[in-house]
Amino acid sequence: MILGGAMIIGFSAFKGAEAYTGKSLAPVTLYFHGSTSSSSDVQNQSLWTEETNDEDCGSGNNAACAMEADASDLTGTPGSRSLNPSRITLNANAVGSQFIPSKNTAASDPSSQPISPINKL
Repeated sequence: MILGGAMIIGFSAFKGAEAYTGKSLAPVTLYFHGSTSSSSDVQNQSLWTEETNDEDCGSGNNAACAMEADASDLTGTPGSRSLNPSRITLNANAVGSQFIPSKNTAASDPSSQPISPINKL
């Protein structure tokens, strides 16, 4: 019963924080829809969308697969959003013959949020 009460208070606090900031605090998962052996594909913000790619993301660190990003750094409508190129610029980092993404902090909007890449083998 105490655990249940603590959970209710915790969820209420999270919802209160969302109401205070005016946006969802949960990150949005974007999936990569390009060639992991092409640096230009990995850097292309429009190839990172909410549509799943049916890949086994999170199983390694050798090729682009998915990422978590803040909703404020996306463009489009929920369910079909992609990275907003005016907010986030990506680097493509070589891992053997494949590439993984990272945020280009020098070229991205300074107010944009961090991204969390989820790569695969």
